[in-house]
Amino acid sequence: MSNLAAVPGDTIQNRFLELDMRRNSKLERAREIASITIPNLMPPQNWSEQFELTQPYSSVAGRGITNLASRMLSALIPLNDLPFFKFVLKQGEEAPPDAQVLLEALSFQVYEKLSSKNIRDSFFQALQSLLVVGDVAVKLQDDYTFRTIRNDHYVVIRDVVGDLIEFIHLEFVPDETPLPYESQQIYDAGVWERQGFKTIYCRYVQGEDDVWYARKEDKEGNLIEDGQYEVFPYAVLRWNTMPSENYGRAKCEEIYGDIKTLEVYTRSLLESMAAASTFFMCVSPTGVTELTDLASAQNGQWIAARKEDTYVISPADTMNPQIQQTMAAVEMMRREVSEAFLMTAGGIRQAERVTATEVRMVGQELENVLGGAYSAIARDLLVPMVQRCVYNMVSDGDIDEELEREFASDGKIGLDIITGLQALSQDSNLQKLMQMGEMVRNLPEQAAAMFKWEEYGKSLISALGFDARNWVKSEEELQAEQQAQMQQQSQMEIQGAVGQGAAQGVGQAVGEGIGQMAQAPGMQSMITEGMQSMMPPGGG
Repeated sequence: MSNLAAVPGDTIQNRFLELDMRRNSKLERAREIASITIPNLMPPQNWSEQFELTQPYSSVAGRGITNLASRMLSALIPLNDLPFFKFVLKQGEEAPPDAQVLLEALSFQVYEKLSSKNIRDSFFQALQSLLVVGDVAVKLQDDYTFRTIRNDHYVVIRDVVGDLIEFIHLEFVPDETPLPYESQQIYDAGVWERQGFKTIYCRYVQGEDDVWYARKEDKEGNLIEDGQYEVFPYAVLRWNTMPSENYGRAKCEEIYGDIKTLEVYTRSLLESMAAASTFFMCVSPTGVTELTDLASAQNGQWIAARKEDTYVISPADTMNPQIQQTMAAVEMMRREVSEAFLMTAGGIRQAERVTATEVRMVGQELENVLGGAYSAIARDLLVPMVQRCVYNMVSDGDIDEELEREFASDGKIGLDIITGLQALSQDSNLQKLMQMGEMVRNLPEQAAAMFKWEEYGKSLISALGFDARNWVKSEEELQAEQQAQMQQQSQMEIQGAVGQGAAQGVGQAVGEGIGQMAQAPGMQSMITEGMQSMMPPGGG
């Protein structure tokens, strides 16, 4: 079974070269797009570090790709130190409280393992390649580091549905007996075999039991290693999937006309501005002024010359209308390309008064450009990486082996990616939630009482990127606090009533005692004499 990945009667190198020839037009198209955006994402064939890459005249497309890749990365892996996935029970079942706490702790454990390495920079490179080339492969290695594989370093075969069934990529390992520098060879695959390294051809074929069978050979066809993977460590991604095609279509390919037009206009503008900046000092050939006198004179020196004999010739006087038209065309194409890459500053009108709502509406409109491609990338990239990480952690003993069965296809634990296209519009969602709160506060009391404030609080905290469970009280907690407050208030009322009753009893007892003393024999005359002594003399 382990030899399933072997090519019958041939070598993996020949199989790679055969499949590579079928997608020559794909690679040429990718190299053309890369040459006017970010050239190092897909360099020319047989390129090495000793050659220079072409530099585009316009950097708008390159900055747009970087901007869009950064926004996508921020949505895929937010910077709030919270997992971008969660473990749930399959079939829509809700886990008991104890099990839910365990699943949350497990998700944080897996996330810490993934984020401890180079996940962000590798995913950023992968997203850039998807935008420019349309295809990229990402591998999670056994030490939890990520590796990005360029499209010209691998070939694939997919079934009619689009699922991957065969994958061959190049791997470069140190050579114990390196060839001298003069003997280095250039291969048809566009790979320059550097000194001290040799190329290994790795083939993976999916079996009927969802197990991936692997085989590695050198270029002579000698077996280096074979085996199988229960959980495939690769994520072979495409930007836009096309029916009956093994490879995808890039984002830049959709707007290639705009990018190419901007490149041509920018080049024409630079060349025309360079031409307009030239000038020539001229002397009339029929005048009395000598050219040698002007050329040899120092600054401020006296010379014999006539003003009418000297003049300046510059093409700027006649080229300014053309330059203005070219500049207008360049600005127009810059806005088009900026909008395509969600650079909202390029889509906001230039005016003295631009409202925040207008800016937000432009952002919401541009976010729809991504469509379903982004959600598919989030699923196809993150799910295999998390599954492979869990498998590696179980193998390393970081996770209990008993949980391994629950993560299988017939297990009870499933995986949900909680970042995606919605994460790109968190700012707009936050604004909508704030507007909703203002509207509900202005509603009549009966209507506001029907509003679910707990759900509103959860959505508001989630839009800010925090865990709502740490900030929003549940109904049970709120009821418990209300009951505690009611009990405390009742106790205070009882204590107040008891104190008031005791005071009334003491006052009544004192009053009765004084009354009894007043009725005693001789006490009335003593009280009368005392009051008369306190009155002033002559007082009535």
